[in-house]
Amino acid sequence: MSEGMLLTMLEFLILVFSIVMLAYSSDYFTEGAARIARRLGVSRFIVGAVVIGFGTSSPELFSSVYASLREAGGVAIGNVIGSNIANIGLILGSAAFIRPAVIRQKVEYLNATACLLLSLLAAVLILAGGGVSRTDGALLLLVFAAYIYYSVKNPNNAVYARDTGEDAGRAVLHLVFGLAGVLAGSVLLVNSAVAIARALGVPESVIGLTLVAFGTSVPELAVSLVAAKKGYYTMVVGNVVGSNIFNILLVLGAAALAAPIAADAAIAQRSTPAMLAITAAMLLFMRTGWRVSRGEGLLLLLFYIAFIAASFGTA
Repeated sequence: MSEGMLLTMLEFLILVFSIVMLAYSSDYFTEGAARIARRLGVSRFIVGAVVIGFGTSSPELFSSVYASLREAGGVAIGNVIGSNIANIGLILGSAAFIRPAVIRQKVEYLNATACLLLSLLAAVLILAGGGVSRTDGALLLLVFAAYIYYSVKNPNNAVYARDTGEDAGRAVLHLVFGLAGVLAGSVLLVNSAVAIARALGVPESVIGLTLVAFGTSVPELAVSLVAAKKGYYTMVVGNVVGSNIFNILLVLGAAALAAPIAADAAIAQRSTPAMLAITAAMLLFMRTGWRVSRGEGLLLLLFYIAFIAASFGTA
């Protein structure tokens, strides 16, 4: 076995380790954030879609910002697009296949509609501009701030009573240690993914769309599958939709603000329409009977599998 092959195998092991590290660290981070949210008495939607959405999107955030600073823009954009496709196809598809997801028109469907509109905005920025500039990044972050403000003020969101029994010290420790683990795992994930891409001659964008996107979507997958088994429909759909909105606005915005991102035109022209198509399909499935059925979940899952196969097939 050649030295180059051994190094590539080592990078694969580091990649797997970083994915496991991200999964556990983001769980700690999310638990800490949720405990603090309950202590402060914030809304149920904020805990389900915003707090947990941010916690499970933190791997995408730190991985994409670090990739952007490393001038690996293909990984950053690929991570956002690939994660959004994975969230809907792999995560919502698998969760709905386990147990059909019930949809509320004024909460999940409304936010899913916003997700489609924001996906269109991201597509225009990526395809029309050949990437995402710092100005574009600042625009996305401003829209993100407006979205958070709207979510906090939305009267449809029920509010928790303050849980004064929550251990604030433990919550902060979970938050700090979880964040540290996510940061370290993100660095390992990006470095190993870029090394693998270069060793195999695969474009960084493809690695971002597939391996990195899957790795950073592991927390969402774990949370949603457990929630689906327990029948927590709101958490499943809120997690997926909230994470996708965070990916477009916060993750892509912060990565572009850190350093302008150039897109691989050929890959962006294939992957961006795929993101729009699966987001539109999710919205359509939600509208049919206000639920995502097992059959529709299976279709979303098959779309994701076909997307991964096509990504490597055209690399």
